[in-house]
Amino acid sequence: MSEGYANLAHELAERPYFIMVSRDETTRGNPVFVARTLEIDNCFGQGNSPEEATKDLRGALVDFIEGLLEDGLTVPEPSRLVKIQGTTSSATISIS
Repeated sequence: MSEGYANLAHELAERPYFIMVSRDETTRGNPVFVARTLEIDNCFGQGNSPEEATKDLRGALVDFIEGLLEDGLTVPEPSRLVKIQGTTSSATISIS
């Protein structure tokens, strides 16, 4: 792997991607948190807390983005939050 790609991948992975964290269960029924980005499919992080899952995702993003760069593929841009509308119990989020 190219050192140039690794450095660039680290830089790009720190961009403000829209991160979603959800609570799930392992196959043994243990709780686990799973983090993913809206913009990059098939790249996930997991952990025992939302913070752990997000940190794991950031590491996975570096590897995923480095692979995209090596293959000459486009790295998706972060989405822009346009509007949030709703109450404390439900919300509609518009993202572009």
